[in-house]
Amino acid sequence: MLNRTACLLAATLLAGCSTYADKNIAALVPSGTPLGTQASHFCQHASYTTQEGAYRGSETLSPLLGFWAAHRPVLVRFNPESGDGFSVDYLDATLNRVGSRTFVKGTDYQVQADGTVEISTSSRCEGGGGPGLGCTRSHVRLAIDQTGSLAVIQSTGGAGIVGIVPVAGHSEYLSVFPKPDLSQGSLQQALAQCPEDQAAKRNALARAQQVTPTFAVGDVVVPYRHFDRTTQSLAAGPWPHLEGTKWRVDSITHMRIRMTLVAGEYEVSYPKKATHRAGEFATDFSSNNHYMAAKPYAGRLGQVFEEFRKDK
Repeated sequence: MLNRTACLLAATLLAGCSTYADKNIAALVPSGTPLGTQASHFCQHASYTTQEGAYRGSETLSPLLGFWAAHRPVLVRFNPESGDGFSVDYLDATLNRVGSRTFVKGTDYQVQADGTVEISTSSRCEGGGGPGLGCTRSHVRLAIDQTGSLAVIQSTGGAGIVGIVPVAGHSEYLSVFPKPDLSQGSLQQALAQCPEDQAAKRNALARAQQVTPTFAVGDVVVPYRHFDRTTQSLAAGPWPHLEGTKWRVDSITHMRIRMTLVAGEYEVSYPKKATHRAGEFATDFSSNNHYMAAKPYAGRLGQVFEEFRKDK
């Protein structure tokens, strides 16, 4: 409520207000609470999470509950609410408990009228000694969705004053963690129903796409293959406009490779058609958009290192 009121105030005074909410949150209809009469297990890795530009929800459940995944839990078990609280256990791949936490009602969480569980994650105020003063608050809301999965809304809001100008912001992300079906077998067998670890998947892909530099500054290189945007792979033979050319590598930065034409003719058609001859022309090379879309972890220089090699 603080952030929404602050946004209204900021808008009224023509100041700054930024808001974002995953559109799927509006369609979420809570159908239950994770604090039932029996223990409930949910996968550690999300089947859905907000991924829109800079707006990113959590791909793992345990950090949202204050347990950082150093011991690599794969399941999170919610134990029934009892008295003034409930507990959560974090289980590894062998179903051993690697951590647990007890949440106290009224201090750590509140149960809303619709059964959702709201857990406060952080609240702080800073400033006052300089030109600005502001407060932020973060919390998560847990609910069982229509599929029986655990939906976690991550909400962060803040308001403050910069000089005499009020500013405010609010964002809401969504992550969904499936509930394994235990009716068809053991809990160990149910692990196969959980989504894979997306971070581990990205790391494996990054290792697979890593490109090792094939030349250095001062080397003379020749083009010998090209990236085919249709097949999304490298094809034999250079680009036609590079056919028969040789280049000296002048510099290498993290964004581009500067080369000077030392043999052959280099024809270009953009921004206007021209033919460049050896000793008269230098240009920058880097990965194009098609290559980077297919190989996002190969970097800005990956295509150059894969299309050129040292002259024999």
